[in-house]
Amino acid sequence: MAATFATAGLLLFNAVSASAIYSSKHTNGYCKQLDIPVFATSESAIYDVPRVDSNIDAIAWAIYADTWSTPAGAARIIKNTTTSDTFNIHAQLCVPKTAGKKNDILHIATHGVHYDSRYWDPELDREKQSYVEATLRAGYSILTYDRLGVGKSDKPDAYDVVQAPLELEILRHLTLMARNGTLYSFAEKAKPANAAFNKVAKPASKVIHVGHSFGSFLTSAFIAKHSSLSDGAIVTGYLTSKYLGKAGMASFNAQFAPTSSTPFDRPSGYVVCQKSGIQTIFFAGNPKTAFTKEMLDYGDAIKQPVPIGEFSSAYRIIGLPGPDFKGPIQYMLPEFDFYICAGDCKGIYDLEELKKTYPKAADIEVAIQPNTGHAFTLHNNATAGYQVTYDFLAKNGL
Repeated sequence: MAATFATAGLLLFNAVSASAIYSSKHTNGYCKQLDIPVFATSESAIYDVPRVDSNIDAIAWAIYADTWSTPAGAARIIKNTTTSDTFNIHAQLCVPKTAGKKNDILHIATHGVHYDSRYWDPELDREKQSYVEATLRAGYSILTYDRLGVGKSDKPDAYDVVQAPLELEILRHLTLMARNGTLYSFAEKAKPANAAFNKVAKPASKVIHVGHSFGSFLTSAFIAKHSSLSDGAIVTGYLTSKYLGKAGMASFNAQFAPTSSTPFDRPSGYVVCQKSGIQTIFFAGNPKTAFTKEMLDYGDAIKQPVPIGEFSSAYRIIGLPGPDFKGPIQYMLPEFDFYICAGDCKGIYDLEELKKTYPKAADIEVAIQPNTGHAFTLHNNATAGYQVTYDFLAKNGL
């Protein structure tokens, strides 16, 4: 395993050593923005899906995807392929200001669809909403990144390139960089200089993988396929049940990204939610107490287009068994998650089934955060939920 870490890290470190970097300010830590070229190879496929080149096409695609008789999963494959290329992945590495025994434990947080890594670090009120800020306050380091196709990462072909297996492979490479120390060495040498990064220029002693929504699809698949590379998992906004995704694509109220009401520079096949779709999917609970108009406005302002190849290929990573994963897993469910739980997450999970999926897991816990919706970082009760997670990790020695 050590040889694998070293080889992958050396290739990546040589590639990224000249990347441009800048710092960002946080109350409880120091952060640097990184642009990391990642060479990744994975299985892929050409799927039979409608093209999206207009707002009309976007709605037609959603209806096609939701129609009961439309072929799903592997039945849509026209041809199996392989994707292999170098992709620029934009990331933020943060280390805590206060020295402590958790400093060399790294959270790697993967966001879901319709957002980029700002989901984990909203600037509207960082002290009350930011998972990054709360994690630094708790004494951990944290890496967030823009998944392929969104934010400041590369935005390749939406049909045949940006697919779930490739994104899983990118997450593996980022984890290898953390585990062999090249991620920290890169951050240490990057300008501007910051002594805080000199102190952590070493491999992470332990890595906790955190996901939200589609990012939790990836996190769950990661701990199933690469069990030895993760010491624990926090799965938010995701649970396999009969209600998963029942809201359908039509709930997005999607438009073609370049011609949407908030235009984005994207190629064919990228769709973006209108504001009504953002509220439908991501905001829930008592509208007088769960979130504010400012939170909803902010959630709409930072939204991102989605490459539709993610949806075609998602079946490849959903529900994979993890017989060898030995770390603790916490499922953090918003109480009123519309897209995952059809609006009510209470009482829909089966803890025994989760234990069968991860039979060697050190601990499996399901927590439901009251009065929150799918985007729990943009709800008033977010920080309390974070503390539930840190308590769970502490209970399991992380």
